Amino acid sequence: MAIVEVLVPQMGEGLQEVRVLRFLKQPGDTIARDEHIYEMETDKAVLEVESPYDGQLIEWLVSEGDILAIGAPIAKMESATAEVSAPAAHHAPAAPTSPAPSAPASPSAATPASGVLIPPRTRAHARSLGISEEELRMIPASSSKLLPEDVDKYVAAKQASAAQPAAAAVSDKYTDTPMSSQQRAFAYRVKRSSQLVVPGTIQCPVRWSVPQNVVNTLRAQNAEVQPSEFQVFAYSVAQAVKHHAKFRSTLLGEETIREYHHVNLGIAVARPGDELVTALVPEADSYDFFTFVRTAQSQIRKAREGQDQADASMQLLLTYMGAYGITSAVPVLVAPAVAVLFAGATYEQNGETWANLALTFDHRLINGVGAAEFLKRIVETIESADKLILKP
Repeated sequence: MAIVEVLVPQMGEGLQEVRVLRFLKQPGDTIARDEHIYEMETDKAVLEVESPYDGQLIEWLVSEGDILAIGAPIAKMESATAEVSAPAAHHAPAAPTSPAPSAPASPSAATPASGVLIPPRTRAHARSLGISEEELRMIPASSSKLLPEDVDKYVAAKQASAAQPAAAAVSDKYTDTPMSSQQRAFAYRVKRSSQLVVPGTIQCPVRWSVPQNVVNTLRAQNAEVQPSEFQVFAYSVAQAVKHHAKFRSTLLGEETIREYHHVNLGIAVARPGDELVTALVPEADSYDFFTFVRTAQSQIRKAREGQDQADASMQLLLTYMGAYGITSAVPVLVAPAVAVLFAGATYEQNGETWANLALTFDHRLINGVGAAEFLKRIVETIESADKLILKP
């Protein structure tokens, strides 16, 4: 039996890094070659990744939510077939089964790849990464040919070496601080979304006096749950989605729509240091009002403690700026959600209390009329929330 490392595979030309979404297997599990073992997010899609070996999973080397370079080790397996069975073609080559240093060899110390064939596609790939011909000949090959996967493994090791924490800069003009893992994950999703989503935004006002009335009435009744105005708004949105299937759907690639029976509702939650994480209320439209509020409050509490709950099933995201006096904004849509709805601070006009809503949607799936009809339904549901929530 050999102990081997499972590496993050190169799933497409030019792909530099991926985000680990969730593990499908646990340490101790017996795994068959080509069986799905984890789920990752790239700049193009969410993918389930197969095992390159038969064997037993020993440990995961990273955590769910981590962002990894292509070719980085993600797990260790014990395998009897690793020495004689090459990994599937779409996987990066496994680590050597013979004793090796615990850390990757420094790229600058690599043995020249003398006598190794370098195909034209490998040269082209290396040029796209800014690797010179001289440096290319120093990259170790896993076989008689130097493959793009070998180049990616080399680049990953080089990036990992460069990413080692450096001593704090000594200066009276600035301070260098590593970005938090939560913000790195959010930045990764925003970057991916900018490459995928075709956004459109529409806006309209809504009478906010009804959510205020619901909150005040329940407070006066000493109800079992004391909701906020935002939670009345969020529940109204969840009820409106029942009638608009595209807003409880996600896109799989460019050709397949996955429609969920219920909406998995994301809520943007601010944390200290201007960090932004997501609370997730699964199947939000299936709850009665008080169960919805309790669930949302629990999930928001976890998010404020640093638990980012965003996953590939989240279709609709809510963001609320009422506490900050911001009345209007254009919300940024972050995939996999197909829409994000902003609610602003209240304002008085003609003796009524109003708030502005702004809906940004993915134009690949939703067109303007569909978005307008959904926003109209939301306004109608919010403005009749007292009938929906308060008992006679």
